[in-house]
Formats: sequence, structure tokens, C-alpha cells
Amino acid sequence: MAYGDVAQWLEQSAHNRLVPGSSPGIPTKTLIPTNIMQKIPISGGPHTGKSTLFDALKERYPHAHFLPEPSTKITERELARQASDPGYAAMTPWSNVDRFDQAVMDEYVIQEAGLPDEDGLAFQDRSLWDSKAYCKLAGSEHLIPEIERRARTASYAFAIFCEPVGTFTQTEVRRESPELAIIRHGALRAAYASSGLEVITLPAVSVEERLAIIEQRISYI
Repeated sequence: MAYGDVAQWLEQSAHNRLVPGSSPGIPTKTLIPTNIMQKIPISGGPHTGKSTLFDALKERYPHAHFLPEPSTKITERELARQASDPGYAAMTPWSNVDRFDQAVMDEYVIQEAGLPDEDGLAFQDRSLWDSKAYCKLAGSEHLIPEIERRARTASYAFAIFCEPVGTFTQTEVRRESPELAIIRHGALRAAYASSGLEVITLPAVSVEERLAIIEQRISYI
């Protein structure tokens, strides 16, 4: 996809996506306040290039804030503690899913509350809407009403959703099968579709082309 095609595709997407109070033909840029931190979650299933994109954004926007993925942060911390103390029962999504999902939800809120109350950009590796998807998949649906309440008061500017790229590989933290990865990707898509947010979908193109799409959208803020 050439840069011109990317820009044209994004411009059409931004004008066609309606949010409360908008009307066709009025750019989204007139609808988002500029006196607050613009929180932009980045989502997508396993192996969608999300982490690679997140790292690229750090180079492109060195003065922005970047919030790490809470589930990975908590899992790595718990596994490290278990490795140093074999008697410790690690809190992981495959050992204590209900407690883990609650911890992830709380970590999102803590991270977002730590952002400064000023103009700026904050890119988030996933958001509370991701928690909704994972809780639904794990059977922790009793947590969803509270997740939705917190997510709707989080005031995300818009969301970025990455489509799968490359070949799926498993890691110590990413243990799902390719089939389960597809299911999780669909659940995440459904969660963001229910959010009411403007969702910019990134196709399976190069990192530079993905950055161009994001830069063009941010120019509307």
C-alpha cells in the first residue's frame, strides 16, 4: 500500500466514522478537546505487530507517554518471583484467571491515573476494553460491568487495532495455539466494536505505513 493510498484511506475513514455530536463532512479533529492528555490504546490479537509498532512509536514520538501492557507486566513479574521462590504460586492467566483479570483491570486504572494532567499523547499497549475481551473468553464475565464502567470514564481519544502479520510463534508469555490466537483476535475486535470509540484498523502493511496512518489521524487532534 503506497503512502498516498494510506493517507486517502485514512482520510475517508476519519470522515466516515461518526461520534456523538458529529455530522458527515466535519473532520473528527473538531470533536476532541485539546486541553487533555490524548490516550490512544493499541490493540490486536497475538502476532499482529502490536509490540513492534509500540516500539516504533516510541522513536517517532519521543516526548509522548507510553503505558506497557499490564497483563505481560504482571505475568513476567509473577514468573520471575516464582523462579526465585519455587514455593510461590504465581498469579497467571493459566493458574488463577479470575484473580489475574482483576489485577490487570486494576493495573490499567493505576497506570492511566499516573499520567500528568496536561496536553500530550499517551500510547497504551492495550486498554480496559482488552480486559473486557479476555474476561469474556476466560469466563470472568462478572467483572465486565465494572470494566465497562471504568473504560467509558477513561476518555480514550481513539483506538488503533492491528490486523495479523507474519507467522505466529509461541513464547513463555504467549502460550496460546494459532487457533486460540484467532479466537482472541476476534474477541478483541468485538470488544472495541462495543466501545463506541473511533477505531482505526491497521492492515498488514509495513511498520512505516502503519506509522503514516497513525500520524495522519493524530494530525486531526
